[in-house]
Amino acid sequence: MAAIVVEPDQDETRAAVLRGLTAHNQSRVGSRNTKPLAISLRDEHGSIVGGLVGEMKWEWLYVDLLWIDEAHRGAGFGEALMAQAEREAREHGVKGVFLGTMSIQAPEFYPRLGYRECGRMENYPVAGQTLHHFTKAL
Repeated sequence: MAAIVVEPDQDETRAAVLRGLTAHNQSRVGSRNTKPLAISLRDEHGSIVGGLVGEMKWEWLYVDLLWIDEAHRGAGFGEALMAQAEREAREHGVKGVFLGTMSIQAPEFYPRLGYRECGRMENYPVAGQTLHHFTKAL
């Protein structure tokens, strides 16, 4: 008989769930063809002052993180990072990009780059704020 158990540590459960879900998904849509993506913005001293982190899988790029240090904002680096990510994605055979950003971050930034809002989650991360979901075909 099966039992539901709240585990003290998620590692074993996460690994088992990921294996099962990966096998299920692969049987229906093929290999994930996963490739991590990390693009940094470095200052004149080589310090990272911004960057983009994501993952390409199947035919999509998921942009997980995008950040520019306050002192370097407004100089076009965000656009340049996104453009480089899109170039890398195209070279990997990616057909589209998706991401999420909170209302306290930069939801107005992405439509200027051709992204369209495809969903919202109200009151996230706290009441009065919104999580915006964006996508763009490449």
